[in-house]
Amino acid sequence: MAVVVLAIVVPLATAVAAQVSFPNQPHLEPTVMPIGPVATEEELAQAQAEWEASAHAATYDDGMGANTTCARCKAPANWDPAQDSAAQEALDCGSCKRIPGAPRPELASGVPVPEAEWQHITCDICHVPVGDSYATSIAFWNQALGQYEPVADVMELCAHCHEGQHGFEVVEEQEASPAHTGWECTRCHGAHGTPVACTDCHDPQTGPGAAEHERHPSVNCTACHDNGRLTVWQDSVPGAAHEGEYIPRRFAHTLTSWPSHNLTTEIDCLRCHHPLGPQAASVVPTISCEACHQHQEGATMFWCEYFQRNPNPNVDTAVSPAMP
Repeated sequence: MAVVVLAIVVPLATAVAAQVSFPNQPHLEPTVMPIGPVATEEELAQAQAEWEASAHAATYDDGMGANTTCARCKAPANWDPAQDSAAQEALDCGSCKRIPGAPRPELASGVPVPEAEWQHITCDICHVPVGDSYATSIAFWNQALGQYEPVADVMELCAHCHEGQHGFEVVEEQEASPAHTGWECTRCHGAHGTPVACTDCHDPQTGPGAAEHERHPSVNCTACHDNGRLTVWQDSVPGAAHEGEYIPRRFAHTLTSWPSHNLTTEIDCLRCHHPLGPQAASVVPTISCEACHQHQEGATMFWCEYFQRNPNPNVDTAVSPAMP
């Protein structure tokens, strides 16, 4: 049976690779991927159902008029590596410079991909097609080379997109996480990006932290358990996934709420609660003492003018002293 599958797969993989060509690119010999088991009809149906519920099935981004640069990760089959000028503009911070409040400009050299043609992250990005199904083993479709690349494990596969600032450094965070040392992405997210929450495994109403969890109903788990010293803020963006929550954030084109993947069970309350008196504490939008306290004895609090102060979450239970 294995011999028959290989006889079918190798020409197919070759055909897939041969269909892709880019200007000024030399001919590339396709990599012959070793193929193991092929997904059954039932397995394929289950995988597709999981995929449809995941973020991988809804990745469209207008990309400032050059979404083919975003497509490198968000829809690899739509990515055009030949658009070098647009790619350089997308990485240039100056491309977004504008009057505060004005819409972000489009990249002049970009050729946008219409939403109707956007392919998202489909099965064939991570699995080699085999007839009407796919190999259950994983590989990565390299659009620039026009062929599949072997990967050693799940982390290497996910790292093709989920790394660096544009990928929110997920892989780097996970590798540094004391709480989940050695875990692969699929241990929480499943094989097809199933939406998950910390509470799927951890019951916040039991255990040594139950009392503190109850006192912080609007605080995202990762705001307290983040081990990466990320900035914590209260998301005030209307309609945002984390609207109203205190949550870490990262910068990727804009400041964005981000549930950290570098987690620890060790909690430092002073990251958010800076004592100003016996009755209350101030929640500040930066989490390091040095970012706010400029005086050598910590007596002076300096507020970065680019961040709005969050309201005191304890306003109903304590009187907050006047802020400077």
